[in-house]
Amino acid sequence: MFFKRTPQFHPLPDIAVRAAIDNNDPYLTSMALLTSDRLVVGDHENQSVKLVDIVQNEVLQQLELDSQPWRVCSLPGTRAAVTLPLNNTILILDCAKQLSIVNRITVREELQELAYSNGHLIVLYDFGKIEKLHMNGGVVRQNHLGTYISYYYQHLSVTTEGNVTSIYVSDFDNSRILRLDENLQEQQVYPVPDSAELWCVLAVGDGQLLVSDLSGRLWQLDSTMGRWTHLNQEKRIGFAYPMAFCHERNVLYYCSVIDAVKRYAIS
Repeated sequence: MFFKRTPQFHPLPDIAVRAAIDNNDPYLTSMALLTSDRLVVGDHENQSVKLVDIVQNEVLQQLELDSQPWRVCSLPGTRAAVTLPLNNTILILDCAKQLSIVNRITVREELQELAYSNGHLIVLYDFGKIEKLHMNGGVVRQNHLGTYISYYYQHLSVTTEGNVTSIYVSDFDNSRILRLDENLQEQQVYPVPDSAELWCVLAVGDGQLLVSDLSGRLWQLDSTMGRWTHLNQEKRIGFAYPMAFCHERNVLYYCSVIDAVKRYAIS
């Protein structure tokens, strides 16, 4: 088990992501931890990505884009990637000193979900199509998951333990989570408990996943046993959209969609 016992959730101050140049209320569709004190968020309504200092609780940099961002994922070093679905584009960003675009990758369809895995990008499209790409955009392999998966309700999370890579895809429409191998082949299906309305999936290591549902509940899925555990029975965390977990700080971060990133210390 990732959590050895029933955890306690301690709310921490929200992380503000409103910037001085914003013309609209922030509408967060994604985020990714770069380091234990740096976060990159995608602001859909202000058509930008923002580099946020978690400790100082402030926006350090903001990069305006030519289209609305949907998903962000961290890359090795100080880089991140963000999807622009309306442009069929993935942007590679350098986040070291000042946010800047270092590469643009054009794909053939309207992409949605994005994750990094062992020097490759994993891209999930509408209708269940998934591809593994070189970092220059060349297609390594592709597969179709054999089911319709609405883009708004799909999430992608990747973990590598030892020499084994597992790719997890949430399938809201069919109340299940799929586990794929690095060749994008389906390995296992995990039915979601009847009481849960599947939302976001986050692989946290040791075969464990954190799964949020639409009712503000947080679940732990032991993928080795197929066992579900309801973690926050006493306190619901709200509408947890993309999530991130900092092992160093033992803090769960998630987008509340509008205005701020929420966070809980877990003990």
